[in-house]
Amino acid sequence: MIIYILYLCTIGRPRHPVRKNMAVVRSGIWRHYKDYFPVRLVIPRATRRRFDRQKNYLFGYHPHGIHTFGAISCFGSEANDFSKLLPGIRVHLQTLGVNYYIPFWAYLMSIIGAGDASAACLRATLRAGPGESVALVVGGAEESLVAQPNRNDLVLHKRKGFIKIALQEGASLVPVYGFGENSVYDIPRLSAHPVVQRGLRLLKRATGFTIPLIAGRGFFLRWGLMPHRRPIVVVVGEPLDLPQVPQPTPEVIDYWQERYIAALEKLYAEHKGVYDLEATGLRITK
Repeated sequence: MIIYILYLCTIGRPRHPVRKNMAVVRSGIWRHYKDYFPVRLVIPRATRRRFDRQKNYLFGYHPHGIHTFGAISCFGSEANDFSKLLPGIRVHLQTLGVNYYIPFWAYLMSIIGAGDASAACLRATLRAGPGESVALVVGGAEESLVAQPNRNDLVLHKRKGFIKIALQEGASLVPVYGFGENSVYDIPRLSAHPVVQRGLRLLKRATGFTIPLIAGRGFFLRWGLMPHRRPIVVVVGEPLDLPQVPQPTPEVIDYWQERYIAALEKLYAEHKGVYDLEATGLRITK
């Protein structure tokens, strides 16, 4: 085991992008994963016409929720038939780099074609050829700390790195919203206590990830750590075409971030009446 861990930390780390093992991502186990909640992928026909297999895309997934179940189902597997809806667009889901230090889990991340969410990985994937694209859960671990059922609080104003990379690589930005992502776990009241919140943020600062307090279901009991069987509907918006700007100024980055946020808010507003009737609306907190 020690030798294996040393291998993961050195030459065993994958060089991105990693080609997906299609037999694995099409495996029936992912269908069971999708059907558990269930997860549904919605890409309107008019939106599909806006995609070009010769271009590269950066899909921004919101919200993070506790474990991004919708993103895993739609972008990490073929359970929702993404490649049939957008043929020629090969999306690599991005995840925390720490996942590549976990034995066996690192191997799974590699064979589904996932990346480590680093700037180098994003750039390498977007440069890998026509259609090569990435899906990034923009809010990150910090956003998981504000996840609450029937609420849609996002950490987005401070997230500018993905905008800069998209500009430098000439990639189009695609807003994606996972309606119901925040509702698959209940959050205990204790989680809101200032001391608990401080501890969780300190953990994130030290390790790059955090473990929010959650209340799910069990196999035989009402309480457990399994997510509740509550529907998640992942809606893909129209791509926002960006110019290629090798050295974007802060003003240019801010401009395109505002355009992206406006596109995301429009996507949410157009579909909340169908998929988010009980929620309190979209709120960008940071």
